[in-house]
Amino acid sequence: MASLVDILKTNKKLISNFSYLTFLQIASMLLPIVTYPYLIRTLGVKNYGAVVFSQAVVGYFVIIIGFGFNIIATKDISINRGDKEKIGEIVSSVIITKLLLFALCLAIFLPFIFIYEPAANYKILYLATLWLCIYEIVFPVFYFQGIEEMKLISIIALVGKLIVFASTFIFIKTQVDYIKVPILNLAGTIVVAIFSFYIVFRKHKIRFFMPKFSIILNYAKASMPVFLSNISVQVYVSTNKVLIGSFLGMEQVSYYDIGEKIIGIFRIPQSIISQTVFSRISIEKNLKFIKRVFRFSLLVNFVLMLICLLFSKTMILILGGEKMLESEWVIRILCITLPIVAASNVFGTLNLIPFGYNKAFSRTIMLSGIIFISQFLLVWIFDFVNIYSLCIITLTTEILVAFQMYYYCLKYKLW
Repeated sequence: MASLVDILKTNKKLISNFSYLTFLQIASMLLPIVTYPYLIRTLGVKNYGAVVFSQAVVGYFVIIIGFGFNIIATKDISINRGDKEKIGEIVSSVIITKLLLFALCLAIFLPFIFIYEPAANYKILYLATLWLCIYEIVFPVFYFQGIEEMKLISIIALVGKLIVFASTFIFIKTQVDYIKVPILNLAGTIVVAIFSFYIVFRKHKIRFFMPKFSIILNYAKASMPVFLSNISVQVYVSTNKVLIGSFLGMEQVSYYDIGEKIIGIFRIPQSIISQTVFSRISIEKNLKFIKRVFRFSLLVNFVLMLICLLFSKTMILILGGEKMLESEWVIRILCITLPIVAASNVFGTLNLIPFGYNKAFSRTIMLSGIIFISQFLLVWIFDFVNIYSLCIITLTTEILVAFQMYYYCLKYKLW
């Protein structure tokens, strides 16, 4: 018992951060799940699919604006957490870079919504969905993770989500109210921005200033490998929704989305584990600790996979009703990725990146994007494009990612 007490005392900060992140992640996933049955019935399958489709498209621009800073800047802040001047430089560089990238994205996005046919009837919806990009700019999650203050990030994010949650039932009443979904999210984003900037720049007294261009460029260069990998990840994550919407219609987007949302809930534990330990691993670089994290992650995700397989139909009936049962095999296929993604997450995000092998990490993810596209072209040529074939492509891609990450860990003697 004494040893357990010692472990708890030694890892008090880690356990606290894990608890707050658990609360945040569960709230982040459960609140949309609670509103899902209401939205799918109020907006209709087609309009709800259009909302999801617009979020998938804007998701590409979110990746561009994020530029990998949430990993690299977190690492830099965790290393320099005692130097407020340095932290101010990091935070200022990241926010300024994101604003510049947002301006670039707007220059691409505005002509896009007039040219891209699926967006033709939903221009206002697409413009309002840019709240996702704004959220990426104004919520400095990298700062709070770097200083290991997850309580603050949890409270701020939860306040914004609760505003959106409550407003959904108040303002969305008919099918034509689909446009209000992103508008309500924008309102929540504004609240998050006010609280975040107050804590960072007033309460914590982090100074915002214009660093030299060479300094900004250095942070951008350091984040480039992660950015390229994130783009590749987006190819086989959000692209599924884009492909389904383009080839199969908005109803099929809704079928795929409910399956992905359910799998998203079961991915929460691994996300929490990764975010909780990343900062500590970046500092200590303890391989034994990483292996313990790996074994725990694998066990948790195997159990979650079995739960998904057993209760997939029940979950769909509760959330969407019988009309959404086409999603059952989406869940059954994608749930196999749970332990696989957990393994690749430990090999890559918690191993290669903290030890400085960003390029190896980036090469792996970029290769996975090429593999995904190659598989899609194959099923397209043979006229076999459907939501299930795209799920299988995602599964095989995740398997290859995990093996490639493991190969690099062995190559650099990190395992």
